[in-house]
Amino acid sequence: MKSAKHVFTFSFFIIVMAALLFSSCKQRAAKQETGESIKITGNQVYTDTGSSSVKVFDQNGRVCVQQSNTYYEMVNVLQQGKAIPVLLKIRKTELCFADSINKTKVYEVTAKSVLDTKPIAWDAKFVGTDMQFKDNTIIDVTEGADNEEDFFRRYSLLNGNEVFNCSYGELKVSIPNVKDKRFIGYTSQKAASAPIQAMNQENLLGVINYGSADSPGTPIWVKLKRSGIADKIPNNTPDMVLVPANDNTTAIEDGKSIILMRADEHYQPKDVTDFSLKMTFYFGADNEATYITIPVVNDHLDLANAKYDKDIFELTSPAQ
Repeated sequence: MKSAKHVFTFSFFIIVMAALLFSSCKQRAAKQETGESIKITGNQVYTDTGSSSVKVFDQNGRVCVQQSNTYYEMVNVLQQGKAIPVLLKIRKTELCFADSINKTKVYEVTAKSVLDTKPIAWDAKFVGTDMQFKDNTIIDVTEGADNEEDFFRRYSLLNGNEVFNCSYGELKVSIPNVKDKRFIGYTSQKAASAPIQAMNQENLLGVINYGSADSPGTPIWVKLKRSGIADKIPNNTPDMVLVPANDNTTAIEDGKSIILMRADEHYQPKDVTDFSLKMTFYFGADNEATYITIPVVNDHLDLANAKYDKDIFELTSPAQ
């Protein structure tokens, strides 16, 4: 049987530990009430919960698996040189047969700014093989099957709107001292998901696109005319490079990127100039070539001063 002294000592120990725990809880609560690490806007605290699910079922004798999961990403959206923290809630859903590999996924994205800065709030849905965050945009990639080219689409992190697309690869224009970029590319008839065919434009070979992280530029349609070599012009993405016009611009990465050396954080549209897009279409058994060259002036593709063989191509802008 325990002595009274032992009972008193044990009771005293319990009382002291309870007091310490209560004090610690008060301190943690007081620290949380300051909201320094979890404050979203004003005095509001944002919380959210995501769920995951899986469903296995029979479809015409084959085992089909549908799985969804929700996750979160914090990204900084840059506007006028200032970073805006944005929370992205992403729900990814994929459906495939158990005996095959599915590449296509559905991404449902909800964006919400998390500080008292510029309010950002939008919802969007993307369908593709993969989704990335780069250059102040969301990149939605659709991988091509055999004899197809990968298809890339960029969406603004400010509003979720599409600002650019191309097949195979893209060219970039960089402005020193800021992270602003321009994207230049070509969407071909071989792009995965067939975006050119869906446009239902007669003789449309491809589309030249120009855009930034904020907004799209005016595209240029490349159409084939009736000519002796029209059936020899390939329908995939041509070779493309950016060519400096003078010392104001510097090409790097074998012409895949260009830097506007005279521009800075105070640049204007007139400063995005002094270079051209050069496209090379190889054709025939002897690897002959024909070219399209379009200068960039005042931050847009200058179709009026483009150089190309007008017996082979017709270049038009849908805005005209």
